[in-house]
Amino acid sequence: MRPPSQESEIPWQTPAMARHDRRMAPVVVGLGLVLLAVPLGLALGGEKIPALFMLAVLVLPIIGCLGLGVTLPRAAGRKLAATQALARTGTQAPARAIDWRQVAHEDASTEGELRLRVTLPSGDEVALSHTCDWSDCEAAGRGSSDRSVAVMLDLDTGVWAVVHTGYVRSWSAEL
Repeated sequence: MRPPSQESEIPWQTPAMARHDRRMAPVVVGLGLVLLAVPLGLALGGEKIPALFMLAVLVLPIIGCLGLGVTLPRAAGRKLAATQALARTGTQAPARAIDWRQVAHEDASTEGELRLRVTLPSGDEVALSHTCDWSDCEAAGRGSSDRSVAVMLDLDTGVWAVVHTGYVRSWSAEL
């Protein structure tokens, strides 16, 4: 038996979430191509563009969009495969939310850290923390709902995941 640890958490990915990620990939690639049209249009129009402006404002966002668009489907597939493996080999364990703390970010993120107490099938308890942007985790951690949280764990590998039942509160959590 290998108890779960912070490092062995996987994101719980449903087929619907994986489909969403796969559908977002062409949108992100399209945004990258639209951004690519800007410097090309300026260059073809004979505009003189400072090199630093080209790099910082135009080229880096294009590379980011194209890279993200290419990796989204692959990442969604890996997360879905890991979730399906955990669903086959794991068992659901009761977990109780202890605390919820907002995670400080420079942007206006609603992400937070949920501290959990998970009861293992042996009766032992382990404390874990889970960072996410889902409404059900915040509600459980703040005590505004039942404090129980669904956790799936595989004691042979120590892999675990919080099974979300609410909704994602920001688009960034979906990416």
